[in-house]
Amino acid sequence: MDDETLNRLAVEALLEEAKVGAKRAEIMGPSGWIKPKESINKRFLHSTLRNVVLSNKYHIKRKEKTKEKQLHEQESTVK
Repeated sequence: MDDETLNRLAVEALLEEAKVGAKRAEIMGPSGWIKPKESINKRFLHSTLRNVVLSNKYHIKRKEKTKEKQLHEQESTVK
């Protein structure tokens, strides 16, 4: 390839990257210009998922206790 072709391809690649960055910036704001990371922070993901599951279990148990308490109160007022 000659220099002119290489320059043209480089310009096209830069323009395409700028278009994609502009689209991301419309959706995400100024941080959209930052390219997304290729890897995932697995430690953070694991701890987040674990905490969500624990929180959900806590809220489910709390709802069940509240329902049991309400049923018990209704039974005691009926008698």
